[in-house]
Amino acid sequence: MIALDSADISRRELMHCAACATAVTSLSAGSAAFAATGTAPAGKEAVREFPYGAVKLTGGPIKAQYDHVHAHYLALDNDRVLKVFRENAGLPAPGPNMGGWYDQDGFVPGLTLGQYISGLARIGAATGDKQCHDKVAALVDGFGKAFVKASNPYAGPRAQAQWAAYVMDKYVVGMIDAYRLSGVEQAKTLLPIIIEKCRPYISPVSVDRIGKVDPPYDETYIMSENLFHVADITGDDKYRQMAVHYMLDKEWFDPLAAGQDVLPEKHAYSHTIALSSGAQAYLHLGDEKYRKALVNAWKYMEPQRFASGGWGPEEQFVKLHEGKLAASLKSSKAHFETPCGAFADLKLARYLVRFTGEPQYGDGLERTLYNTMLAARLPDSDGGYPYYSDYGAAGEKRYYHQKWPCCSGTLVQGVADYVLNAYFHDDANLLVSLYTPSEVTWDRPGGAVEVVQETDYPATDTVRLTVRKPGDGKFGMKLRIPAWTKNATLKVNGTPQAVTPGTLATVSRNWKAGDTIELTIPQPLRTLPIDDRNPDLAAVMRGAVMYVGINPWQGIDAQTIALPGALEPMPGSDVAYRAKVGTRNLVFIPYHQVDTERSTTYFKTA
Repeated sequence: MIALDSADISRRELMHCAACATAVTSLSAGSAAFAATGTAPAGKEAVREFPYGAVKLTGGPIKAQYDHVHAHYLALDNDRVLKVFRENAGLPAPGPNMGGWYDQDGFVPGLTLGQYISGLARIGAATGDKQCHDKVAALVDGFGKAFVKASNPYAGPRAQAQWAAYVMDKYVVGMIDAYRLSGVEQAKTLLPIIIEKCRPYISPVSVDRIGKVDPPYDETYIMSENLFHVADITGDDKYRQMAVHYMLDKEWFDPLAAGQDVLPEKHAYSHTIALSSGAQAYLHLGDEKYRKALVNAWKYMEPQRFASGGWGPEEQFVKLHEGKLAASLKSSKAHFETPCGAFADLKLARYLVRFTGEPQYGDGLERTLYNTMLAARLPDSDGGYPYYSDYGAAGEKRYYHQKWPCCSGTLVQGVADYVLNAYFHDDANLLVSLYTPSEVTWDRPGGAVEVVQETDYPATDTVRLTVRKPGDGKFGMKLRIPAWTKNATLKVNGTPQAVTPGTLATVSRNWKAGDTIELTIPQPLRTLPIDDRNPDLAAVMRGAVMYVGINPWQGIDAQTIALPGALEPMPGSDVAYRAKVGTRNLVFIPYHQVDTERSTTYFKTA
């Protein structure tokens, strides 16, 4: 076990590693292309992710948001983003202050820089945009020079006092992705420097965070996922030992693996993102406990979800069967921390797809993607970022009340990872898990396979897959058939094949260029009750997509609407509906299409 006692890491005694003294000389070195990733032990994954660059988004609402986020973060001013770190090091610091959370006197100074670097590296690797990689290299260079020169690794007092582990983790993920995806060698040099300079400020043990308050506020147990990656990159086993040391086994993974629901009153985001540490522990250590914990955590989360897929209320898991979700609508706390919570939940779903190959996790991933991350309000030009989405009678998509909050970091990382959600593979099969216009290139021993997906889903019900390059043609295709659909149909070159909701439809044949699969996924309107105590308080769903009533009037929450039967299509629209409520029309649209309008999510249905 790595030494982590008080003699080794005094919380206020800053230990400079030997590399710090010489690191500055290496920080201007040119980057070398490198895109390696950690390799999982054989047999630990039912299916595997494709690397960034293998999947190209070609249209639809998912790509529209992806392109907007790409442009937004590429345009961030480097000097402004680096200013707080240069000030901390006593270096020239041109450019205006960021403000909000980010500055020296902010809530968590410099928190999100590593996530901006990470997201840009992922987008650059996915799209081939050299400007993203250039920006990543410049940000790493500026951060590295300031970090090495500074006596304190944290850009402001609150970062070190209450979020020391969390902030270090964001530094680390930025360097991991800069090295692996943008080829920035100096990022690899910085990894051990960052960890050794931050360690004296980090609790020597992981202590569980309860709710939104102490003890303690920091979240050491989220670090392990990236520490496993650092061990892979550096080849130094002490980082693997450090990752193991900070696993939250007693309070979280052990009881979850044993089938105990320990979610109630846990801080929802940090414990969900900690499950990603469990996923990497499973991949690196081979301990089945961690896989079981992830499966059970998902099972216990399901009853706590709003129709959007997000859990709540107020960043905290609730005790079931107490009607707390419904009560939160009236207490103005029915909101979901959109980018942060969605980022954690999408990662969990993706790990579970990889570990099990089961379609239920693809269903959950799709629901969360469309109704949370895709539904996030777009940022403004000066640090206004989405934070809460309200599901009450006059709900709004709100920016956080201070600039540059944590969600400004998870937004770019989560959207950058959209390319990872659509396709998976094993040695013999291509799994199509998300329906969106896209192309995938699968390099395999039998020759490169290219498949093109054309669709207007979820606006319409049809999906067309075309084999552009078949390789040797000896592979299968598996298509996720959502559990909520009815009467789905599948045709291979015009020939029907039976499909069953809630399963993977497998098509095995010797593929040739031009072969097609036509899939129709009817998306019936239905309602989802908010909880078991309030079966007549429900949200409207069409397939995976949550629908809301826009521009609601005062008192709408007291009126009864016979949903979904009262809904009729809006003339000329593929997606909008309306219901007659007394003498008024209430219009329903997908939540991801709402911008600044107020909306209502839950209605009395009987």
